[in-house]
Amino acid sequence: MRAAIQAAEVGDDVFGEDPTVNQLQEKVAALLGKEAALFVPSGTMSNQICVKAHTQPGDEMLCEASCHIYVNEAGAPAALSGVTCRTIESDYGILDVSQLEDKIRPDNDHQVRTRLVALENTHNRGGGRVYPLEKIADINSWARRHGLIMHLDGARLWNAIVATGIPASEWARHFDSVSGLL
Repeated sequence: MRAAIQAAEVGDDVFGEDPTVNQLQEKVAALLGKEAALFVPSGTMSNQICVKAHTQPGDEMLCEASCHIYVNEAGAPAALSGVTCRTIESDYGILDVSQLEDKIRPDNDHQVRTRLVALENTHNRGGGRVYPLEKIADINSWARRHGLIMHLDGARLWNAIVATGIPASEWARHFDSVSGLL
C-alpha cells in the first residue's frame, strides 16, 4: 500500500489537477446520472454542502424526525445555513406523501419559507430500511408541484441498490442532490 501511495500520480485538487479525485468524481456522477460530483471527506459535510447550496438563511427543511441530518449533524443546518428543520414522525424512517400535505408554510414575511425536502436511504435509525422507490417518486412529484427541492442523504444508498437491484441513477433521478454515495 505504501508503495502504491508513493507511486501514485497526484495533483492539486483545488485546481482540478488530481487525476484520482477527478476520476472518482466523474465515476460517481455517471453512476448517479448527474452532471457532476464533488468528493468531500465526510457524509455530514456532503449533506451540509447540499443544504447550503439549496437554501437561504430563514428557509425550512422538511425531514424525518430521526434522520441523520437532524439527529447526528450537530444542528448544522441551523448553524451553517440558517435553516430550520421541520421534523415529521415516520414509520421507521419512511415518510408517506400524505404526511407532508399540510407541512408547507404559507407565503408570509413572518414565517420561514419551506424550501427543501430531505430523505435518507437506507434509513440508519429506521433499522436500515430501504425507502420504497414508489414513495420517493410520490414525494418527488408532490415536492415539484410545490416548488420544493429534493435532497437524498445516500450514505447507505449502496445497501438499497444491492437489496433491490435498482441502479443508483434511478434512485438519484428523484433528487436535486445526493450525498454520501461512497
